[in-house]
Formats: sequence, C-alpha cells, structure tokens
Amino acid sequence: MSALAEVLAFFDEWRPSLADMLASMERRFTDSTVWENVGVSRTVGFAEAKDFMDAFAKMKPIERGEVIVHLSAQVGNVVFTERTDNFYDKDGNQIISIRLMGVFEMDGPKIVAWRDYFDTAKGF
Repeated sequence: MSALAEVLAFFDEWRPSLADMLASMERRFTDSTVWENVGVSRTVGFAEAKDFMDAFAKMKPIERGEVIVHLSAQVGNVVFTERTDNFYDKDGNQIISIRLMGVFEMDGPKIVAWRDYFDTAKGF
C-alpha cells in the first residue's frame, strides 16, 4: 500500500471505539514514533501516546473518534492531510471537533512521525 493509503487506513481503524483507536496506534507506532500535537504535546513511542490519550479521555469522556479528510497529498513516504477530527461520548454526542493539518512520515504501515497543527487557542 502507498503511504497515503496507510494513513487513510489508520484513520478508518479509529472506529468504532477509543479502544480501537489505541489498538491501531499500538500496531502502527514503533518504540521511537514521535507524535506531536504542535504547541500542546509531544510523545515518543506507543506507551507515551497511550498515556496522553488516557489523560485526554479523562478531560473529555471520548468513546470514539472519526476523521474527515478534506484534502490529502503524498510526497514519497510523507503524507499531508487537511482534516477534521471529531470525538464522541458514549451516547454518540459530539464533544470535540478539531480542524487541523497533519504530516505523517511513514515506513510501510508504520508511523515514524506524526505532527498535527491546529489552533491551540481554541483548546480541546
């Protein structure tokens, strides 16, 4: 699969639950994967990413995520996405919607680096 197809598959794997999203991250992250929400957080490896997501889920009771990709492009093993990440509670109510730009550096199905850029003034 192309790097773009891998990133789009990763987004599809986020459903139907937060547990599915975390399982996908665990499969696709390496011990040295850098995930950065620029201006907010930076993690290395799945364990740190899971800790971040666990803390995020305590702040906001997210049960599942959904990604709407507006635009995407691939240059070599790098994928750029303009997207909206929506998160829902257990009753299906949308509790967070983040419009952002993301950059993924891929090695086959593995995410080497993932950086998201969004308006941090809006918060989560």
